[in-house]
Amino acid sequence: TMCKVLIFGCVAAVILMSAAYGAPLNKTQKAARLEASILDLELLKNIDNNFLDFYTPNDRQECNHTTLACFLKELEVLKQDVEEDKQQTVINIKKNLEDFMDPNFSNPTCKKCEANEKKKFPEFHQEMTRFLQSMQK
Repeated sequence: TMCKVLIFGCVAAVILMSAAYGAPLNKTQKAARLEASILDLELLKNIDNNFLDFYTPNDRQECNHTTLACFLKELEVLKQDVEEDKQQTVINIKKNLEDFMDPNFSNPTCKKCEANEKKKFPEFHQEMTRFLQSMQK
């Protein structure tokens, strides 16, 4: 299955690179980026990181933007702390998800990132995976 993941990753990368930057993403591109992010996230699953705590949002639908922003912020923390070979994976996830952000989004009822519970990486990883899967629906 590793081969399949690699092949899909390459295909996804080609699709993503051929996407016009700056243009809004269409459904197919969004689906490909989400899928690629979920697969990349899977590659990070076994990171041995028990010393860092991550703010782990678990807000649902109406706060998607703030939830995503928080996950991206915490990935930046993770990137500083993983081996070089994993850094690229973290960067890929961030690149694939940044286009889902809406800089004009504001919802005062959504929690600030720092208001979320801090959790260890395995739980953070699980929540983020769940969140991305919910975005696929």
